[in-house]
Amino acid sequence: MRRSMQAGPGSSMFSRQGLPLFATYLIWGTGSGAQTLGRPLFAYELADSIFLVTLLIAALGASRIISAPLTAPALAPPPPPPAPPPAFRAARRGRKPLAVVGAALRGAASFAVLYIDNYAAFFVIELIGNTGVSMWQTTSQVVIADMSTPENRGRAVAMRNSSLRLGQIIGPVLGGVIAATWGLQEVFVVNGVSKILVMFITLYLIGETRPTRERRPAAERTGLRADLLPIVLSRAFIALGLTTIAAALIGQGIVQVMFPVAGKEVAGLDESQIGLLIGVASLITLLCSFPNGMLVDRFGRKTSLVPGLLFAAGASVLLSFAGDFNGALAAIVVFGLAQAMTMGSTQAFAMDLAPEDKRGAFLGVWSAFQSFGSAVGPLTAGAIAELWGFGTAFIAVAGFLVIAGLAMAAFGPETRVRRRREVEGTPSGPPGSE
Repeated sequence: MRRSMQAGPGSSMFSRQGLPLFATYLIWGTGSGAQTLGRPLFAYELADSIFLVTLLIAALGASRIISAPLTAPALAPPPPPPAPPPAFRAARRGRKPLAVVGAALRGAASFAVLYIDNYAAFFVIELIGNTGVSMWQTTSQVVIADMSTPENRGRAVAMRNSSLRLGQIIGPVLGGVIAATWGLQEVFVVNGVSKILVMFITLYLIGETRPTRERRPAAERTGLRADLLPIVLSRAFIALGLTTIAAALIGQGIVQVMFPVAGKEVAGLDESQIGLLIGVASLITLLCSFPNGMLVDRFGRKTSLVPGLLFAAGASVLLSFAGDFNGALAAIVVFGLAQAMTMGSTQAFAMDLAPEDKRGAFLGVWSAFQSFGSAVGPLTAGAIAELWGFGTAFIAVAGFLVIAGLAMAAFGPETRVRRRREVEGTPSGPPGSE
């Protein structure tokens, strides 16, 4: 069961060897989906302030701005002499150790919430658990990039996201029932159990995906790695950064943070209704993710990214006027579609840009932009909601999403075309030069 996944990029992505990997995403999504409902409501119960709720979410995102780039070097194969310091040797043995440690840390923190009775303690425990989330998220991005090619990457990312979303359909509904029956703290047990299961599946059923020395690009084998700075400063990466922040704002800032509290305080929904609506958003995203992956593989990443951001802006406007269950349902359905269009396409765009010789480092930097969106977006929206109300906050979010969509349309190159040219041996110029 410990077979290696080193047969070549993309060779095992849709084979039996990929099934345990997708199972971990399903289980992770179930636990995280339950906590999506429990975290903002439990924080609001402890603090009685929407700003403090969004401050918590912002702090979690801010911590990943630091932890994601620090995590990424551990995913890279050890360079030739001089050898890395002893403290880093164990972490540099591959992708699996970091994924296992990340799942274990998040699971332990979730169980610890059972003993929390004040906002400050909850804040600290969530920061600790979030370090584990950062480890696992960055590792999972690199694993998908390892196992896919530019020609099937959109579908591979869609399968990953579909597995997560299927869990996120189950998680909020299950969490809502548990919260209504036994209380909000018990919801975190679901997340804790899910992370322990992920840890054991990763240990015993998933092979190491780090490229062997023979499969690494020559630049990496000789230690002559390309500098990331020109790529990070390119027009392509700037467009990617804005889009990544916007996509994080859709998922973290709106669906997972603002909507649960606004639904309860403005629309008068109870926990089970909120959990059901979050599940509906996940169902829509699930149903649309793989078709969207086929679309971006065939026609390019921007064909989905730009309309998705504009749909999300429209959904945010709808949510600003939602005063009952039906209004919230209409907005959340559009949000589900927008998430399917933006999340997978953004991930595929980032993986396309990542140099093979520094994939872990590049995706770690990109993950910091995700975390920035998860931190600044909810905090800004929460501050606006605290001062001027939820409606104004949702309109402000819509405005930023429109700006991000227009920026991608104007400045973002089509990476699917560029990487296909590279595979075929046709020069395409540096990223962002099209």
